[in-house]
Amino acid sequence: MITIKEIANMMNVSPTTVANVIHGRTSKVSKENVERIQQALKDHNYVPKMGLEALTKGKTRLIIVVIHTTKRYTQTTVGDPFYSQTIGVLEEEIRRAGYYMMLYIDRNLDNIFKTALSWNVAGIIAVTLSKTNYEKLCSLVDCPVVGIDTFMEDTAPLPDKGYHVTLDDIGAGRQMTSYLINAGFSNIMVISDAKIGSSALRAAGAKTALKEHGISTEKQWHMVLDTQKRRRDSQYNSLLALAGRKYVLFCTADQLAFEVIGYLNEHGCHVPSDISVCGFDDNPYAEFCIPKLTTMHQDIARKGELASEILFRLLSGENVEEKAIRLPVELVVRKSVLPPD
Repeated sequence: MITIKEIANMMNVSPTTVANVIHGRTSKVSKENVERIQQALKDHNYVPKMGLEALTKGKTRLIIVVIHTTKRYTQTTVGDPFYSQTIGVLEEEIRRAGYYMMLYIDRNLDNIFKTALSWNVAGIIAVTLSKTNYEKLCSLVDCPVVGIDTFMEDTAPLPDKGYHVTLDDIGAGRQMTSYLINAGFSNIMVISDAKIGSSALRAAGAKTALKEHGISTEKQWHMVLDTQKRRRDSQYNSLLALAGRKYVLFCTADQLAFEVIGYLNEHGCHVPSDISVCGFDDNPYAEFCIPKLTTMHQDIARKGELASEILFRLLSGENVEEKAIRLPVELVVRKSVLPPD
């Protein structure tokens, strides 16, 4: 690629003059030279180096998206439809606003904090951090931080720099479970992959619904899956004993429902004739699995759009009054749940 010095020699001006035109400082450059230099830059497809531009202008166009993820046993984080869709929407919104996205994913929170502090970024979008760790991140950095699914309670005050977009996960878990009970189920097993975060909140909502309808939670009603495949398969194997007993399995994420349905089918237990299964998320595969999955729809794309919108409003100096946005969910009834006779 052509350099500033080479363009300066071609135009018979100093490299400083060319640099001034590139960075918009043209008050001391003649109109004729500005036009000549701009045309030369265009003709030779000159592209400024973003790092140098950021240093020269004293500001950055970099947004970092940090994701805290738990240990996974089957796939990478970006292989999960929730995260891949979230990342895709954020990248598009950030690029459209004229910024550049840096993505950092880690199970180690200290690494996330160090990375956020190490880079000169305009803003941060934090995905699936706990409330405590989200607050810590806000306290460490000097830029706006917007959270997605940061597990904030309704009554919890947000940090001064804190904004977040999420769901009412407890209410959504309660809604799905109430639907199942009203459909005639009294044997409901909630299956999640974590004791914290959105999965745990959805399970808590399910427990609330069970109690509201007078269904005992003394017996096992909640299975938290192990991250080790051998132990996880053993847990799935225990579900085979529930076949034919008018059970429904409420998985707190569609990905879990797909795993469960696959295991059950491989071992001769058919969904929904032997046992019913439902999920949560309504990810793109829910409509194509066999049977089609009954699930709770959440608008993942809208989460990313709103988080980006809030961040760029803050960066423009706007006062954003609404600090916490909770999006609605919608029950989607398909073929994986067969109400008992």
